[in-house]
Amino acid sequence: MKSITTLIILFISLSINAQSSYEKAMIKGLELMRTDLLAASQQFERVAAAESNKWEPAYYVALCNINSSWGQNPKDETVLYMKKAQDYINDAMAISIDNPELMVLQGLLNTCWITYDARTYGMKLSPATTALYEKAHKIAPHNPRVVLSKAEWLMGSAKYFGKDVTPYCKLIDEAIDLFEKEEITGFTPSWGKERALEVQASCNKN
Repeated sequence: MKSITTLIILFISLSINAQSSYEKAMIKGLELMRTDLLAASQQFERVAAAESNKWEPAYYVALCNINSSWGQNPKDETVLYMKKAQDYINDAMAISIDNPELMVLQGLLNTCWITYDARTYGMKLSPATTALYEKAHKIAPHNPRVVLSKAEWLMGSAKYFGKDVTPYCKLIDEAIDLFEKEEITGFTPSWGKERALEVQASCNKN
């Protein structure tokens, strides 16, 4: 899976002079995500400590560490990234209950664990992850990240069992349409459109 870092698009309508220290710190973290996930995570950790009533800084700490969990990191490092991601997801969920953006993060983190050790975590986390995406979709059926992540999860499950993924391509088309209509405000998550287009292209090849 390609890093979600490269897919983040953020539009902020505030002028530089009007930015608060929180906004400046968040913007710095988002800029660091493009080049240095560790530094970005550390930046968001500082913001999360200072702004304990906001879920977004903890969200981005978790996102940085989920992104760091993909790839060829040594196994001990991967576990540390995933554990830190879980800690900050828990923190964010304590602030913002039943938040579909956080449910998507938890689903992605579960996938990281399954990818890391399918024999140990596949049976344990797969049903919970399916249920999580279903719940998120019921809460926010028009959230493009929810639709995209649910579709990719279902596709991955279908491939694992040797089934056709084509039925889920319609969900990818739906996600792209929702990305086109999405209005970005503040520091709420906005990644996913480029990934959806990549998946759509793979669907068209089938």
